[in-house]
Amino acid sequence: MSVKKVWWSRRSGMARLAMVASIGAVVLAACGSSSSASSTKTTAAATTTSAASLPTIKIAKPIDVEETVLGDVTNQLGYFKQAGVNVQSVLLGGSSVTNAALQHGSVQFAIVSASSVLLAAAHGVPLLVVGGINVGDTVQLVVSNSWIKSHGLSPSQPLATRIKGLAGSVDGTVSSTDKSAMSDFESQAGVSPSSIKEESISSVSALLSALQHGQIQEFIASPPNSSVAVAGGYGSVLATASELPHAGNEIFDLIVTTQSYAQAHPTIVKDVVSAISKALGQLSSRTPAGVAAMNASFPKLSASVIKASLGGIKWTPSMKMTAQSWNDALILAQKSGLIKPGENVNIKEGGIWTNKYIG
Repeated sequence: MSVKKVWWSRRSGMARLAMVASIGAVVLAACGSSSSASSTKTTAAATTTSAASLPTIKIAKPIDVEETVLGDVTNQLGYFKQAGVNVQSVLLGGSSVTNAALQHGSVQFAIVSASSVLLAAAHGVPLLVVGGINVGDTVQLVVSNSWIKSHGLSPSQPLATRIKGLAGSVDGTVSSTDKSAMSDFESQAGVSPSSIKEESISSVSALLSALQHGQIQEFIASPPNSSVAVAGGYGSVLATASELPHAGNEIFDLIVTTQSYAQAHPTIVKDVVSAISKALGQLSSRTPAGVAAMNASFPKLSASVIKASLGGIKWTPSMKMTAQSWNDALILAQKSGLIKPGENVNIKEGGIWTNKYIG
């Protein structure tokens, strides 16, 4: 079932929460059937407990990248059932739709970026982050090889030169996270956002196809999706988010629920966080089991590509968050214009995030 997408965008004007309310019915319909919405079914289980006897929850993801498919990976490893919960993974189009699904109760958890949580908080949406997945922005700017060649660009050039060389190009975007990253690149390079056009794309597969056929000239994505264009020979990584100030240690991807759900179901929240923490340990160490579980979400990629890409992510198996990592995330959000002047976000522990469900 298609889901109407409402994009949080700084360049075209931010979507208002009233728009989020208007998609509520669509989101509920999209998440109502676990068999059709779930992108990955539970497989490996290390317990004989019947799935029908376990509480069932849904974890939403805005896009399929290595960090956001963590619910699928944890299912593949059997850790959710070990923890006593039956989890269904739901793919929704973009972070605004995902956050709306949380608010309407059609999903109980979501894996999203810190930027989308900060934006939601600035508009009064009461989300609660209960665990960190990784720190440091891992996204990469992938540009078509034909554009790079015709405009004389190279990864060895100063960042400003590379971003200015994209003037007149079309940037394909899927979620608020990649829009935020592009704005960060533009801001750091002193480039006007109007010089690079933006086109919303419905999925990563459509994004890759658009780049390959010249409908867009670049996109921003995390591994392994960024690796697909490179392996296909039609794109190259021109810049990485690690080149941006504060992007190296900011809190990035997170497991999120609502404050009301956490208060009503603290044991389930702890069980979910505990199970994901175990999966993060496998991914951080790049064990054969961890690589295989991740490979199940990206079957077209080889295990060697998956293993290599896992090494480029700063996973946080402890899932504990710090005030400094949240401060870095807020600084980036403010610099990029995602958080407007006068919009206040409480990033102290106990506000939009807490470590109380960890351990």
